[in-house]
Amino acid sequence: MIKLFYPLLALALFTQCQQDESYETTEFKKDTDDLKFGQEALLQQYGQITLYGEEVPRRLIVSLKSIEDSRCPTDVNCVTAGNASVLLRASNSHGVNENITLCIGDCGTDAARETHTVEAAVGDVSYKFTLKGVRPYPGQAHEGEVQKAQLVVEKL
Repeated sequence: MIKLFYPLLALALFTQCQQDESYETTEFKKDTDDLKFGQEALLQQYGQITLYGEEVPRRLIVSLKSIEDSRCPTDVNCVTAGNASVLLRASNSHGVNENITLCIGDCGTDAARETHTVEAAVGDVSYKFTLKGVRPYPGQAHEGEVQKAQLVVEKL
């Protein structure tokens, strides 16, 4: 009788296994959606997007390596406004990688800037990377929220 019990128990356990669509899997799919050049994307740290179109021979993969945000929170009086900077890695299908740093706020320039655009070549194609913002803006109301960079990538 015991010899029959264990195989039946194992069979019952294996038939109950189902693939679970967890939140992480859904979020990963969302961050890796293909976008056309010129479309705005929200990208969180370690997320990536794949860009295509405009007669570019290869897709461009842009991943967000880090976000550093030292902007003055909305509910605090600060001596300086601070800044938010992001480090991107852009790579094409031939394995060519470029690191791009973008900064908004008080970045040591003459005036604080709300957006920042950098032109960079990845392989033999030139692109324009624009940081439009980092959300949410620092403050107690947004404590614990995941920061995301608002980006636009265009082919030149």
